Amino acid sequence: MSDVLLRVEHLKKTFGGRDVLADVSLEVHKKEVIVIIGPSGCGKSTFLRCINGLEPISGGKVFLDDQEISYGKVSRPEICQKIGMVFQSYDLFNHMTVMDNITLAPVEVEHRDRKETQEQARRMLKRFGLADKENAWPRELSGGEKQRIAMIRALIMKPEIMLFDEVTASLDPEMVREVLDVVIELAKAGMTMLVVTHEMQFARAVADRVLFFDKGLIAEEGTPEDIFDHPQKPRTQKFLNSFRYDTVTFD
Repeated sequence: MSDVLLRVEHLKKTFGGRDVLADVSLEVHKKEVIVIIGPSGCGKSTFLRCINGLEPISGGKVFLDDQEISYGKVSRPEICQKIGMVFQSYDLFNHMTVMDNITLAPVEVEHRDRKETQEQARRMLKRFGLADKENAWPRELSGGEKQRIAMIRALIMKPEIMLFDEVTASLDPEMVREVLDVVIELAKAGMTMLVVTHEMQFARAVADRVLFFDKGLIAEEGTPEDIFDHPQKPRTQKFLNSFRYDTVTFD
């Protein structure tokens, strides 16, 4: 049996006559962590949004567990139950407590038992250092806390794969580490992930494979050592040479 969880075939996305994604093909294996890097506007975030159905694709196909999920062949709620996504903007409901934010989808969409779901949420809050925040309102949380809550909200749906889109981009520098540590913990636990990031040291630490996107294409891919120490393409070399590496290190 193949261990390919997600398969993307010749994915294209056009905005206003411009190819944001020109022709992207990719296989993601179970428990694999793929990190996507590249300059702004190269199609990284659009790629994730096309995978989970937030953006309609212009061409190609997307498969999860060998089932095609593109072109509306699987409903949005079904996709969201299998593919979790966390954005840089948190997207918490400000009129709901932390507990209500976390349990809304599993209780209302999946019709899980409320008390059991709340107990699961408490365990996850404790795991991520937020045990005292279940009755807090989003306005009372730091950026790092909001982002960890957003992660818990996605993870409680028990997705098969997680997509992270620049989850530290809106955070103050001192909050970055607490969020990235959660992603590293998930990687160690075997969660399949696609991670768009500008944190290069983090990318090196967490990735099984690194994709360098440029002009809507995968311009180069390889292990972290391949990409960061021995990039082959001039465009990859130029991007990495112009990048200021983070001072934070990851064990």
